[in-house]
Amino acid sequence: MNAAQYFELVDAVTKIDGKTQLRVVADRIATTVMHPLERRVLERALRARTEALDLQGHLLTSELVRTSVPEKESLMAPG
Repeated sequence: MNAAQYFELVDAVTKIDGKTQLRVVADRIATTVMHPLERRVLERALRARTEALDLQGHLLTSELVRTSVPEKESLMAPG
């Protein structure tokens, strides 16, 4: 694989902001002919980005739940 293609894929992984883009970039990586080391590095970056998106989604959901329940109606005990 030439360097331009490799760095284009690296940039694509870092710009993923949703499940649809994740699928598109994962398919591009899977179908691109490359050296096994390049593939391993890109797949590792893809896994890291996937985990970051999952964590971001979890934190966002937690924040929405926390802000949507008024504090006095919260089920958590004070203290």
